[in-house]
Amino acid sequence: MSKQTNDITIMKTLKYEYNNVIQQNYGQGWEDNSEYPAKSNGQSINNETRELLKHDLKEYRLTGYSTRVIFRKSKINQPHLIK
Repeated sequence: MSKQTNDITIMKTLKYEYNNVIQQNYGQGWEDNSEYPAKSNGQSINNETRELLKHDLKEYRLTGYSTRVIFRKSKINQPHLIK
């Protein structure tokens, strides 16, 4: 007896791009300074990205302006497939 296995590839269409964004308020409203890729739940995609975000956030806070990190979900103009 032999077993047959069917390899099924499931493709997923990505419609959105997720980013953590460092913003600062210079007195004219919040402005974007840096963007870092994120997962759909707002977490950094890996440890390297998370450490870079934390480092850059500390550097921006040294300027003395109000600084924050927001999570942004943006629609992709041309969705693409992933496995």
